[in-house]
Amino acid sequence: MKADGTLNQSTEFTAVGYGSQEVTNGPGGQRLTYEDIREFTVSGFDALGKTYLRLTQNPALGYGGTCYGDSGGPNFLGAGPSETDVIAGLTTTGDRFCKSTNTTTRVDTDQAGNFLGEYVTLP
Repeated sequence: MKADGTLNQSTEFTAVGYGSQEVTNGPGGQRLTYEDIREFTVSGFDALGKTYLRLTQNPALGYGGTCYGDSGGPNFLGAGPSETDVIAGLTTTGDRFCKSTNTTTRVDTDQAGNFLGEYVTLP
């Protein structure tokens, strides 16, 4: 997608997970709230590395994102009517306050394929 120009700042992804809500301030400091239900959010493309796909969760752009406890969850290519069943990456990490960045491990690399191929049939 990067090579043919279809991966760009308007590309969206749907992240799914069971993690916490955003960090909030309260008595005693910062807190995380867990609802223990599957949730999803839409994030936008930010950057592509050899092993990672970085997504923006910037609320000023209308995006949300992942937080603590979402690690390992899928990030599907597309959102809303354009959402696909293609998993582009698995949530790995983000920023400390769950407000700006979702970094996912790409699943389209040889390294990921070699690992996943031991457990599932790959397309």
